[in-house]
Amino acid sequence: MVDSSKQAVEVASDSGKLDNSKREGSEAITEALRACDVEMIFGYTGGSVPQLTRSMVKHNFPMIAGRTELSAAWMSYGYNRVKRRAASAVIVWHVGALHASPAIYGATMDGTPLMFMTMDNPPAMEARDGLQDAVEVYPSLKPLAKYSKKVTDAADLPVIVRQAVKSASTGKFGASVLVLAQTIMFQQTSMRVEPLVLPRSPAPAAEDIAQTWQLIGQAKRPVLYIGAGVHIADASAELRELAELMGIPVVSTSWGGRGVLPDEHELYIGASGNFGWKSANEALQQADLWICIGASFSQMSTGSWSLRKPQNVVQVDIDEYELAKIFQPTVAIQSDAKSFLKQVLELARKENDSKRKSWSGWRDQATALKTGFVAEMKSWANPTEVPLNQYHVIDVLAEQLPAGSLVIGDSGGQAFALYRAFKFKAVTPRATGGHYMSLGAGLPVAIGAKLADPTQTVVVFHGDGGLYYDLADLSILAEHRLKVIVVIDNNGCLLANRSAMKAMGYDNPWVDLPQTTDFVMVAKGLGVDGERVERPDELVPAIQRALASEGSYVLDVRTTAGMRIRRALENIIPIVGDRTPKRGHLETVLEGSWPS
Repeated sequence: MVDSSKQAVEVASDSGKLDNSKREGSEAITEALRACDVEMIFGYTGGSVPQLTRSMVKHNFPMIAGRTELSAAWMSYGYNRVKRRAASAVIVWHVGALHASPAIYGATMDGTPLMFMTMDNPPAMEARDGLQDAVEVYPSLKPLAKYSKKVTDAADLPVIVRQAVKSASTGKFGASVLVLAQTIMFQQTSMRVEPLVLPRSPAPAAEDIAQTWQLIGQAKRPVLYIGAGVHIADASAELRELAELMGIPVVSTSWGGRGVLPDEHELYIGASGNFGWKSANEALQQADLWICIGASFSQMSTGSWSLRKPQNVVQVDIDEYELAKIFQPTVAIQSDAKSFLKQVLELARKENDSKRKSWSGWRDQATALKTGFVAEMKSWANPTEVPLNQYHVIDVLAEQLPAGSLVIGDSGGQAFALYRAFKFKAVTPRATGGHYMSLGAGLPVAIGAKLADPTQTVVVFHGDGGLYYDLADLSILAEHRLKVIVVIDNNGCLLANRSAMKAMGYDNPWVDLPQTTDFVMVAKGLGVDGERVERPDELVPAIQRALASEGSYVLDVRTTAGMRIRRALENIIPIVGDRTPKRGHLETVLEGSWPS
């Protein structure tokens, strides 16, 4: 990995004089990326991409070529999610830009920094039906991004790149898209490049902290309800100290907030939502105060907004759009999680422990709920089942992997099971967001995460359906000698869709996948070793061989196709809409959904 700090761009002195040296647009882009602390470039070549990458090579940027534009974008997504800023960028030719649209949209939805650049034809060709015309690429991508610009003149390139990186890395993170005309690579600019120092995140107002503290003092059954914002702000230590000082139970969202505390922590009651923990849902519904930090009250985490919310809710989010979006909280606070928790901690450290003692009955009640559900969840993991039981596979992975291992689920039923049942032994931030699920993102996201933190044990728990999307990226693991363990939940079907259809009495012929594919042979053909696991007694030795392997390793685990995706809320359709009665997914109408 190249240390970007050693390759910092020389800028004008503090005298304020402009650096008037002219250089081509490709040089200006590269210099600006360096000044914004972008460390690595992902992409896919074609068209005029080499006209920009020539400057990247000159300035010694580490560069990773994806097998597709989409996998390059997902790798950058994973890299930046771990770094918590736009520490990498993506470059593609405009023909392939739309291939990457799921990652662009996913980054914006999930709050993940993404710096995406696509090279376009010269502007003069827009009226001439040029080969591989890209006139409509910019308006197609613009609604998917947080920030977007179409650039046809090189003069302001340094400030445009600066704006894009800053936008992706501040507030609620998201995707920045630059559509760059081929001609600007050769145009010249004398605009000065300045180092980017990201502004401080917003802090809460004193009166909001005072009102929050008053509500905490009045509460009899408070809950700290935690989302991905706590991970993104690197505030898990502050959260833990506050919870322990005050003795307040902690519930996480089922996706973004998972791993915010170790599962065995006495105050962690579980993950909310239909694919979460019954104990967490019950604790939330019995609480009289939610202190909700960095969560968006998403459909997944609230069971399609069917959880009963208390009269008093404190909502803390860095994005003002999220505040009071679908209901009016008692206190709405625009702040990053760390700043909020630090200020509340200052008050908590000064207070005596009378409140903590008064909440002891509530804590015991919440802990009993957790104990009951953990036992129920354990009963799902049949250790003798052949093909293997998915929950047993997840249990064994949790036992065998080092504490803090970064385990990434692809989209689908196996991901629902993973983020519910995997036992987090240490605080573990997520490498993916919780809003946008895309089949075939798991492996490239894991590659990006490993590149961002080479010391980390990275495992992707991948469904066989999703692996058909991204298995070519196994060759990237071999090419760059990266160590990622790929565990395939190979049940021969698209489990989430099969379960949903069967619950409504349908048999969908498209959910069945071929049993003739030998994933281990495919992996070895792409340069990655591996083995098939067909019996429970083979699982532990196989995981140990994967951990001991010098390079990446694929475990093709044959699992049961009959596993039900167990729900943690009754009489709720967990994923689909709840307002319009129709056949199929929308046949049942959910009553009482927020804010009614």
